[in-house]
Amino acid sequence: MIRKNVSLEEAHLQKLQPLLEKHRGNLSAAVREVIDLVSLGLESHGNPDEMAVNLKTEGAFSGIQEQLIKSGECVMMNQQMVKWLVRSCAGKLMDEDVVHDLINPYIITTLPELEEYLNSSSKKMGWNIEVSGPYDEGLETGAMIMDFTGGDRDFREFLVEAVCIFFSRWLNLDVEAMHRKSNSITLYLKSFIRRDMQEIPFGVKKYFGSRDNLYREIEQKPEFWVTLAELYQKFNYQRVNLDKDLFESLVAGKLPDISKYFELKADRSLREIQLSELLPLFKYLLMASNLVNDVELCTEKGKEKIKIRHDYSDERVITKLVQLFSNVFDAGWHKFSVISVSELIIFDFSLPDVLEGDTKKVPLDLGF
Repeated sequence: MIRKNVSLEEAHLQKLQPLLEKHRGNLSAAVREVIDLVSLGLESHGNPDEMAVNLKTEGAFSGIQEQLIKSGECVMMNQQMVKWLVRSCAGKLMDEDVVHDLINPYIITTLPELEEYLNSSSKKMGWNIEVSGPYDEGLETGAMIMDFTGGDRDFREFLVEAVCIFFSRWLNLDVEAMHRKSNSITLYLKSFIRRDMQEIPFGVKKYFGSRDNLYREIEQKPEFWVTLAELYQKFNYQRVNLDKDLFESLVAGKLPDISKYFELKADRSLREIQLSELLPLFKYLLMASNLVNDVELCTEKGKEKIKIRHDYSDERVITKLVQLFSNVFDAGWHKFSVISVSELIIFDFSLPDVLEGDTKKVPLDLGF
């Protein structure tokens, strides 16, 4: 036992009061416990100065958290739960009122204010994401660059989406490109002309809203889409998706006109759609309808070709398919030859010689 004299002021004794009460007024026992606590702190923080700074920071952060929870602005939630929620909403655009709760457009009115606010909020919320920009690096495209570095990947994606929707709504900025790295996201922003207040720019839809229409349709008619999904599963996707007009024409023994589907998707007439654009569109619509098994494209200039694989055995059905598809290319004034072999239909737009052997040229008036 080593006895030494220790000088303490009244302020120190007041700070030790909780420990004095714990040890029933035994000052030596209180001091010994303080020494034990400090030694644990030094093991975690390195030296007394670092420990003091870290304890103050942690205390301030704890105070901020408590204030956010008491005000109802935030709630405590397990990080894995939050990450699951963020991932489950991937592809659906965030509602504007959610964005405005995070970034108030009436308070944040300039880009420097936005950068400062995002960094402050990220630190306060514990996201640890550092935001810089947007700034112009003198690119010839005139694009502005914005960086989001650090923090959790899912939280980073969430914050970037909110910022991009804010930009599109209030600053008429769209996403030209987005580069994701292991610990950062770089945005390239460009100006766009808004035609109406509800318009969502192409870049925002491309990078954040790829499944937005799907989510919203399911929300509007959940019973219909759940039933449809169950039917496709039970039939192993061996179902054909047809609208009423096309179904009516087929049942009546008529050949339906499917050109309207291409024009609706491209938003212009078939004659205005170049072959290089029409071929991918043709594959997209056929695969979406589940009318055939597979569509293989060759889009090389001068060697354009489509191979359509199906599992129909009735010659009358195959002939109808060839007529149906041929009418689309005829309406677009594209010259072609067509060959039907077993479960394969080939449209050749380079007009090669007719294949010989076991192949058969379909005896139709194809308009060339």
